[in-house]
Formats: sequence, structure tokens, C-alpha cells
Amino acid sequence: MQSFKPGEVDAETAHRLGQQFAAEVLKGKYEYVISTHVDKKHIHNHIIFNAASFVDHHKYVSNKRSYHKLCRISNRICLENGLATSMPTGEKGKSYKENMEYHRGTSWKAKLRVAVDKAIWTSINYEEFLQKMQLAGYEVRQGKHLSFRAPEQKNFTYMKSLGSYYTEENVRIRLAKNRSKVKTPKHLSREARLYINISTYVTTGNREGFEHWAKLNNLKEAARTFNYLSENNLLNYEDFRQHVSDVDASVKAADQRIAHITSELSTQKVIQKHCDSYRLCRKVIEDCKSAKNPKEYRSKHLAEYQLHDSLKKELQDLGVTKIPSSEKIQKRIENLESEQAATIREKQKLQKKQKTLDIIQQNFSVLLDAPEINSDLLPAKREPVSVTRDK
Repeated sequence: MQSFKPGEVDAETAHRLGQQFAAEVLKGKYEYVISTHVDKKHIHNHIIFNAASFVDHHKYVSNKRSYHKLCRISNRICLENGLATSMPTGEKGKSYKENMEYHRGTSWKAKLRVAVDKAIWTSINYEEFLQKMQLAGYEVRQGKHLSFRAPEQKNFTYMKSLGSYYTEENVRIRLAKNRSKVKTPKHLSREARLYINISTYVTTGNREGFEHWAKLNNLKEAARTFNYLSENNLLNYEDFRQHVSDVDASVKAADQRIAHITSELSTQKVIQKHCDSYRLCRKVIEDCKSAKNPKEYRSKHLAEYQLHDSLKKELQDLGVTKIPSSEKIQKRIENLESEQAATIREKQKLQKKQKTLDIIQQNFSVLLDAPEINSDLLPAKREPVSVTRDK
């Protein structure tokens, strides 16, 4: 099972990452099935694969070492896509309680990893990183080992306990990579440079500053824009554009799902009607056994006999070879109606997102067309920053 933090991916993205994971692990030698579940707050993949290779017929070796290799591959794919890791790697054992909390995204360590990643992505030096962590509500303790404590958390959590990717050394390496990116701001598009200006307020949590800036620049619905960018962790323009594309694709997928369910629901209602009529005709035919004059009885009920044969043929064409009970058909219809209603609600939520994103994109268009864009809105190009390792 491959789990993702609640709210950080949609079903299509989770399924795509599951396919990437399966392709890398199985290398095209083992058949597999991926089922992406959305019935919990955290979207997750169930991946089942054949233990025997259809290429060389060798059996897949499953042990502790191979399991941790799977976990490392899954975590790496998540990190490459800017997501929180969710698989234990064997670096340090977890209790059952902690592991379950980790998968649900509710453990202190799981939340700290997300906060650290977010702070690193938006910082260019170690001091700025610590400031971002404080703005996120964490108490910082610097001693022999760096540690953080969230509000209401009893004890500090050492960074080294989060795994090798979160050691102080690796945090500094990741920050150094961020510093190298700001050496060539001239390659950033005008849209990306404008987004840097907007996201500065979001990453620091300065909502009042953002709304004042937005008012000066006539941005519509500033509060909703700020909340949306913050809640979805959209801190650079490329992520924002991908998010717009993902939401549009999700709406189309919801439309397709609704159309499929509607068609299936219509078919099931036809089957229900045919089955009810078939049972009545079947009862007439069975009563023939107790009739005093069967020939006269069949002649009298010829219409029921003909309808019986016609209904049987139509049900077979619909894939029904064994007549299901009324309760079973009704239950199936109710499940489809429930799924249809849930999918419609999901589509409506996505459409609300689209409206918010439309407003944000309109704001970009207005700002980018403004003659004062270079002087008033876009941040000045930074001078190259030399990268030095803190001692």
C-alpha cells in the first residue's frame, strides 16, 4: 500500500505515481494491478503484482531488504514530486501507533516533515529556514542536534530522527541548491517573477501585507486568493500552472465518471423492470403445472409465455444469465445513486476551485498587462549569491 498525505494529491496524480513506482520496481517483468482508493481522507494505492515473472519465470524475492528497497523507491518518487514521504525505510523502527499516525498524516513527525520541506523550498539560507519554521509555529532548539517542537507538543523532535534526508547536513545542502537557483533570475518568465512577489506574503503567513498589496494592485478577492495559495502550498509559478491543469483534468474525469455511472444506473433500472416482469411471467408458467387443462391454460396465457421468452432474451443481451433478487438489484441501484451523488459533489468542489483559479489567473493577466509591471510589481533581480558552507 502506497499512501499520501491527506489533501496533497488527487486520485489521478496518486495513480500516476503508483504506475511510476510499479514500472521502476517491476521493470516490465511482472504483471500488476493498481487500485487507487479515495474512500479515506488520505488517498492511497493498493498495488498487487504477480510473484512469478512472465519473462524469465523467476519468482520475486520478498524479504526485509527488498521491502525497504520498495519503500526507498516510493519515498524518492514522492520527494521528486514535492510530496511528503510515507514509507518506512528501516533507518529507524516505528511503533505500530506511530506508523498508523504517520500514514494518516497526524503524527508529530509527519507534520514536521511537511513543515520542514515547505520551509526549505521557500528559503535560501539556514537563518531564513529557521525563521520560516518559527513563523509556522514551531519552537526551535539549537544545540548539539537541531530540534523543533510544535504547539501543544510535549517534547522536542530531533531532526535526525526524521531520517537521513532531514539531517542538518542535508538541510544545508538543500538550501545551498536553492541559493544557486537565484543566481540566474533573468531566466525566469515575467509570470514566475510576479508569482515570487505574491508567494512571498504567502510563505511568511503575512495575510495583512498581502491584502494591502492586493488592494493597491486591484486584485479581486484577495483573501480567497491568499488562503487558496497557502492551503495548497502553491509557492512557485510552475506548481501553480500544473495545479490548474490537474484541476481541469479532474473535472473532466469527474464528468466521465458521472456519465459512466448514469449509463450504468439506467441499465440497472431497465434490468430491475425486466426482472420484475419476468418473475410475474415465470409465476404464470409455473402455475401451469397445477392447471386441470395445461393446453387450454397455455392458450389463455399466451401473452405471458411470449413476454417471458422476450424478457429472457433481453436480459441475456444485458449480460444477465441468472435472475438476481429484487433486494440485490435495489441495493446495486442505491450504491450507484450514492456514488453518482458523491461524484457530483466532488465535481462541484472542483468547479469552485476552478472559479478561484480563474480569478487568480485573471489577476495575473491584469498585472502582466500593466505598464508599471517592471518597476512596481516584479521583484528586482538579485545579485549573484556566493554559496558558502556554514561552519
